[in-house]
Amino acid sequence: MTDVSALTTQYLELIASRLPEFAGSRARILPAGQFNTVLCLDERWIFRFPKSPHVAPDLAHELALLPRLQGKLPLPIPEPRFSGRDDAGSVLFMGYAMLPGAPLLRERYAGLQADGRVVDGVARDLADFLLALHAIPPAELGLNAVAEDARAAWAQYGRDFREQLFPHMRVEARRAVERDFASALSDDDLWRYDPCLTHGDFGAGNILFHAGRVSGIIDFSFCGLDDPAQDLGALIASYGEDFAARLFRHYPALRRHLPRARFYCGNYALIQALYALRDDDAAEFEDGIADFR
Repeated sequence: MTDVSALTTQYLELIASRLPEFAGSRARILPAGQFNTVLCLDERWIFRFPKSPHVAPDLAHELALLPRLQGKLPLPIPEPRFSGRDDAGSVLFMGYAMLPGAPLLRERYAGLQADGRVVDGVARDLADFLLALHAIPPAELGLNAVAEDARAAWAQYGRDFREQLFPHMRVEARRAVERDFASALSDDDLWRYDPCLTHGDFGAGNILFHAGRVSGIIDFSFCGLDDPAQDLGALIASYGEDFAARLFRHYPALRRHLPRARFYCGNYALIQALYALRDDDAAEFEDGIADFR
């Protein structure tokens, strides 16, 4: 088990070695996602560190992208103020001012559902954000204008699941995944969509909530030209299809991506397990594979 106190000290020393003004700061590690360790300094600053070499380029991508997104979106997003690099120039961490609010996790969202006005406000906030994000031309941000072929990418996921995850899964679960992929990948109509700029990880952990409204969106590591169903699928995985129906009132064009989003959503846990296996993260692997054992 990781010694959180020792890890906090290690990261704080790393920050202070690059940014002496933070020497002696109060620090704590926040609950975070699968790919980054997040340190809060003096209850004012957020510093993110990639957990493995595989995701370090994603943090570097985000560090370059966020300044170009400033002023283009209707909700607050991180504005990088600090970064540290190793002797080879690789990004070690990124720092920015803490945004208000806390992640709108499933349990917290469940407690809001009795108040339809609040839930509708959240849906409107997120719909407005996605409408604005999906409309930004990638060239404005200096991004590659060629999108990955989602169908080919998911076909590769299917092969990776069979090779790396099936040995850890019960027979019935393997057969269900095989049927799901065979049906989806053979459906030409399912894969007809126009790529756009997507967040890439638009789930509960990256949606901040404060005083009854969405107060910010974080973690743009996977932002790029992609399938809008990825963002919709992450929201469905977080809050369910009833919430998606509320979202469609404000972003009706997103509804046509629902069948593909359902396919994505049904396989996110296996993708989590696949990446965790790559990164030797036993806890994340068990969390992702649990329902398939």
